[in-house]
Amino acid sequence: MESHQKHQWTKDDVTTAVRRNEFVPFFQPKIDLATGISSCVEMLARWDHPELGILPPSQFIKLIESAGLIDQFTDNLFRQSLASAANSGMTGKDIGIAINFSSLTLQDPQAPRRICSLLNEYGFPFDQITIEVTESATPENLSSVIKSLTTLRSQGFKISIDDFGTGYSSLKLLSKMPFTELKIDRMFVAGISENKKLTGILESIVHLAEKLNLNTVAEGIETKAQLDFIRKLGCNVGQGFYLGSPARDFEVVNVTEDARFAMA
Repeated sequence: MESHQKHQWTKDDVTTAVRRNEFVPFFQPKIDLATGISSCVEMLARWDHPELGILPPSQFIKLIESAGLIDQFTDNLFRQSLASAANSGMTGKDIGIAINFSSLTLQDPQAPRRICSLLNEYGFPFDQITIEVTESATPENLSSVIKSLTTLRSQGFKISIDDFGTGYSSLKLLSKMPFTELKIDRMFVAGISENKKLTGILESIVHLAEKLNLNTVAEGIETKAQLDFIRKLGCNVGQGFYLGSPARDFEVVNVTEDARFAMA
C-alpha cells in the first residue's frame, strides 16, 4: 500500500487506463437506520490496475480531472453501474444508486441531457438516482452547476452534498442548490468518542438538516459505538465498513451481520 501512495501516475497512465476500461465500480450499501435495510448503494470508483490490483480514487481522480477525462470516466462508470443493476434484476425495483459527479462535469449545460439519456437507455427510474456533489470541489462557475442540478432535480433525481462540513461555503451551497440529502463527513463520526466539539458540530448539522427537511447520511461508521451514537442522534442513513464493505458485484451488496444484530 505504501508503494502505491508514493507512485507518481502520469496523464498518459490514466489515459491508457480509461481506454482499456480499467476503472470499475464497486458498490457500498447506504443503510436506513430505522429499518436496517439498504435501499441505495453508492458507486465507488476503483482502478483495477493490471499489476498493482485495486487502487482507491485518491490515486487517480485529480489526475483524471486535470487530463480532461472526467466526463468519459464518469459516463463509463455510470454505464457499468447501470448494467450491473440490470443484470442483477434490480432495474425498476426499490434500490437506488448514488454516484459522485465532478462539478467539472456538472458545469456543462449538456450534462443533464447525457445523464437522462443514459438512464433511459437502461430503463432505470430517475428518482432512484442520487447525484452526489462534493462541496469542496465547487468550481468558480457555480451558476452553471446550479442550473444543471436544478434541471436534474426537476426530473426527479435526488441531490446530495457530499463530505459536508469540510469546505468553506457549506451554508452558501445549502441556500443555493436543490439538495435533498446531506452527507456528514467521516471526520465528525470518527471523532465522536474523544472530541466534544466535533460531537456538538455533528449534532448541529443533524438539527440543521431536520430544519431544512434534508435526509442525513453519516459516513465512515466503523464501530458499534459510532452506529449507536448516530442512530440516537437521529441520522436517517448510515454508511461505513461496520455496516457493509464495498463489493464489486452489485448482487452481493448487503448489510453485515454485526450491523443486523446491532439494529435488531
